[in-house]
Amino acid sequence: MRTDELPWWKEPTRGQWMSFLAAWVGWVLDAFDFTIYLLVMPEMAKEFGVGVTALAGSITLTLLLRLAGGVAAGAVADRWGRKLPLMLSVIWLALCDGAVALAPTFTWVLVLRTLFGFGMGAEWTSGATLAMENWPERSRGIASGILHGGWSIGYLLAAVVSAFVVPLWGWRALFFLAAVPALLALPIRYWVPESFDREKAAAARRARSEHTLTGRGLVTRLAWASLVMAFNFGGYYGLTSLYPVLLKTELGLTTQGVSALVVLFNVGMLLGTALCGALATRLGVAKAVGIAAFGVLPFLALYVGMVPSLLWLGAFAGGLFGAAPPGIAPLLLTSLFPPSIRGKCVGLVFHVGAFLAAFVPTGMAALVEHAGFSHSQVIMLAGGTGLVAMAVSLFLRPRATLDEPPAEGERPSERPTPHLPWGRA
Repeated sequence: MRTDELPWWKEPTRGQWMSFLAAWVGWVLDAFDFTIYLLVMPEMAKEFGVGVTALAGSITLTLLLRLAGGVAAGAVADRWGRKLPLMLSVIWLALCDGAVALAPTFTWVLVLRTLFGFGMGAEWTSGATLAMENWPERSRGIASGILHGGWSIGYLLAAVVSAFVVPLWGWRALFFLAAVPALLALPIRYWVPESFDREKAAAARRARSEHTLTGRGLVTRLAWASLVMAFNFGGYYGLTSLYPVLLKTELGLTTQGVSALVVLFNVGMLLGTALCGALATRLGVAKAVGIAAFGVLPFLALYVGMVPSLLWLGAFAGGLFGAAPPGIAPLLLTSLFPPSIRGKCVGLVFHVGAFLAAFVPTGMAALVEHAGFSHSQVIMLAGGTGLVAMAVSLFLRPRATLDEPPAEGERPSERPTPHLPWGRA
């Protein structure tokens, strides 16, 4: 049977599945570790005698170091392989979590959560690059969606585990539990193969000077991709950052009601990221994101509770459509840059976008407090604008090409055409 006649899930080898699983589990744990902090902020504020605003301020510091971690991990990945920074980031995150569990003061929590951001940025950069480079090209779209959909799994796990652990043993026990996955570094070391594309890039570097971040067309592509990621995160933060506040204040829901809607949103996101990735394989990234971005617009009114009896449908559709575009990020970013500089470029643009969008929640809150907007209005405005802007920017992609010098003994005519997932012409 020819490869293209196999079901997509039967084509990957054992090594390719192991690479993907390592990246997926790392992203799930990344989400778990990040969101447990959000879930126990009231308990931490009470113990340390600080305001929730002070605790929330550390999130900005986390995102700032996330950018640094992504760039550093990308540079390490390009020079010594994708596995090394992935293993180190898993250990780094676990050490930070365990240290937070022992933190004697809020100052220590602030420092440790800032350092946590460095490992968070490193994990996504190395994991996504490793998974996408090893995965068969035919099904990279759906694999990209499933990979990024792991965030919703981590968020759900954090909510469920905290509901059981915190009432019995307190918030510190939750961070002790989050430190256990450091043991994952061992199976990654022995069972996960190195990226094939990275090995080819290493061979090319032996015959030439290393590709730099100033090559023809590269600066334009870096700027454009960073902008796409900023719109990507801006749409997601717009939909989610003030959503629980809206449900509790303007709509008067109980904690249990809010939790149920958050679960529905994450279930929708899990399905939506996979479907968006699958559509990207068949139709191209721009069309897939366009379908998701414009598809969510009719449901935004339901999402913010204008029809209270259909809040459940709005929450599910918000995840299915509104949270689907991030699923193409691994596929898109790893396709934009040649293997010799892929790690550092992917780490840079993904986390620059995240950092720029980190100011969206603050801007939304300012509109509510100082400009007379309601929470529902700013959620529809920020979420819808970010997603539509991402779709439009993908259709306006730069046409400049990137030239990867040939490896030793390779003729330019023998080089394969780089895969850019724009779909059929």
